[in-house]
Parts: sequence; structure tokens; C-alpha cells
Amino acid sequence: MPRPRRLSRILGKPRVCRFSPDIVGANEFEPLNITMEEFESLRLSDYQSIQQKKSAEIMDISQSTFHRTLNSARKKISRALVEGRIIQIKGGDYIMDKKRYLCKNCGFEWQSASKEYDKCPDCDSENIELISVEADSQITTAQPGLGRRRGVAGRGMGSGGGAGMGAGPPRVCKCPECGYEAPKTPGIPCRQSKCPKCGLPLYGSD
Repeated sequence: MPRPRRLSRILGKPRVCRFSPDIVGANEFEPLNITMEEFESLRLSDYQSIQQKKSAEIMDISQSTFHRTLNSARKKISRALVEGRIIQIKGGDYIMDKKRYLCKNCGFEWQSASKEYDKCPDCDSENIELISVEADSQITTAQPGLGRRRGVAGRGMGSGGGAGMGAGPPRVCKCPECGYEAPKTPGIPCRQSKCPKCGLPLYGSD
């Protein structure tokens, strides 16, 4: 009897699910589909700069499976860029879990199937909290075999329209004392930077 396939755990659906090149004849080619778990692997590894071992842990899959999923997503995107193909994000074998964590220092949000976390996987801060949301899942046979960031301390925590992923990453890093602002670098917690005037750690802000 074949072993049942393990579902990848993702944080949420992307804000935009279809990308089309601005060229004549782009729609003549069959779109390249990126699954939800492939999107999540890109989000964690390439956008958030989380190590593959931690990323696989967050998605509740093996590191080898995460590596294959990430490579598949990268290859599809490369092909789309070179050939001028449309990219669609849909389908896959995944589940969005109820058990989620939020780091109050850097705003990184992630889910967990069974492991208990006492530190943020992104900035190693212990200032985290457990939050709960509705669960969702999908299994599809179309393709062979989700942490975002939220504003800190209630900032930028509104949700986007449709199937969006919420507020997304903070846009700037801000000083809590004098209000000094600096552009936010993806994957680097604001707290790692200090205000040049006050010397205090910055926080994520919209």
C-alpha cells in the first residue's frame, strides 16, 4: 500500500496569483504553474532568508523535500523569465494550520504543526506569542509530488483584499524614541539596526 503523501504547511495565499509579461504573444504559451508549497519555499528561503533546515521545519517537511520544492520553483521562474511565459500560483498539496506564532520584535509570522517554539526563526528573539486563525487545506493531483511578516505591536496588521496575505512586511525601520526612519531590508530584522541619533534598536513600521 503506498505511503500517504505528507501535506506541506503554508502560512497563507499570495497577494497576486498571476504574473503576465508585457509582450505580444505572451498568452500563446501555456502558463507555468507554481504550487502553493513552491511559493512558500520561495517566500521562506529567498524572500525571508530563512535557512533551509528551519524553513523545512516550519513547513513540516523534510529538508530534502524542501530542497526539491525550492529548486522546482526557481527553475519554473527562470524558464518563465527566459521564455516570456505567464506565471500562475495555484494548486498543490498543502494545509494552512491553526497554530501560528508572531514575533513581536521583527514582525515575522509562521506556523507550526507540532514543534513548540521559544525563539523566532528569523531574528532569534524570545519575544514571540502564539496566535490562532482558521485552518484550510487543499490536495490536488494537477502537480506531481505560506511566515509572512506583520507590523509589530499592532502596527500594519490589517488584512488585504481577496486571498491576500495580510499586511505583508514592514516598509521601514523606525526609532521608538525620535521617530528616525530607514528603509526595511527583507530578511533582516529591524532590531539589528540602531538609530544614529538615539542608539536604540529600530522596530518595523508601515
